Amino acid sequence: GTNKTFAERKDIVFVGGYQHPPNVDAVQYFAGEIMPLLRKELPGVRFYAVGSRPPPEIQALASEDIIITGFVEDLTPLLDKMCVSVAPLRYGAGIKGKIGTAMAVGLPVVATSLAAEGMSLTDSENILVADGSEAFADAITKIYRDEALWNRISQNGLMFADKAWGAEAAWRILAAILADLDIDE
Repeated sequence: GTNKTFAERKDIVFVGGYQHPPNVDAVQYFAGEIMPLLRKELPGVRFYAVGSRPPPEIQALASEDIIITGFVEDLTPLLDKMCVSVAPLRYGAGIKGKIGTAMAVGLPVVATSLAAEGMSLTDSENILVADGSEAFADAITKIYRDEALWNRISQNGLMFADKAWGAEAAWRILAAILADLDIDE
């Protein structure tokens, strides 16, 4: 969780290591197709691309409103300043740590349907899902301007993260594994 309110936050963040090609593609897509739309709707908004080993093509995107941070040791202080986390993935599969990390600190996420796939998330309840650059920019703009929506997605995301990935969930999973092995808890 976090103590930072909607009013204390600004800007957009993407978190992902650049050794994974879908993350390189996602940042290039966001910078090239979504950011130009956001510049019109949210003047002054900045996009932080966080992740280890940004290749030259990612470093080349750096500008006044696109900040390429490289690896960040402790994400929490940075995430606490952000208004929205994004997962504009166009390919790749599996549980997305970038989504879980943001949700676990109460940071609302806008993701493509592919990014949210397989995580049991619900659009407009604990995440916003949008496909295509215009729909993605619209979803960011909507949550960036709507404090009530931001608070609802933040709280629901936090509760989902705790239920799905928190300590209690880990104990439930361990108990089920032990039961399957006929080992008493």
